[in-house]
Amino acid sequence: MKYTLPLGEKTPRVTATARISQKNTTAVCRAINRKKFSQVKKLLEKMKNKQASIKGKYYTKTVEELLKLLNQLEINARSQNIEPEAMFLFISSRPGPSMRRPRRRWKKFGTKMKITHVQAILGEKNGFRKKVRERRDKE
Repeated sequence: MKYTLPLGEKTPRVTATARISQKNTTAVCRAINRKKFSQVKKLLEKMKNKQASIKGKYYTKTVEELLKLLNQLEINARSQNIEPEAMFLFISSRPGPSMRRPRRRWKKFGTKMKITHVQAILGEKNGFRKKVRERRDKE
């Protein structure tokens, strides 16, 4: 899976494919995108403990998976000697492969499984917009 933003060599990043709802993941990602990493982590912890919500919902399963992803991102940043608390989080989600849990043997009946690709990048807020514009101009 390609990253949505152009990346440098020392850019902490993480991708994951999770069994969570695409609709819920998009709602949470839009709420936390382009915010400081430390603020995002606090917000997700509060949502997990049901102390904060987004539009009246807690999105428990989605928040747990995103917290796992952010912990991996923090470990990646620290291994590259980058302090993640001062950086901004850029996160996006897109639908994963469509798979079905069949009810009958060879039919396309049954429930569709929820699979979502999520990618998270740490960076400086001002730098990414410029890089995205340069990338669009080249294409």
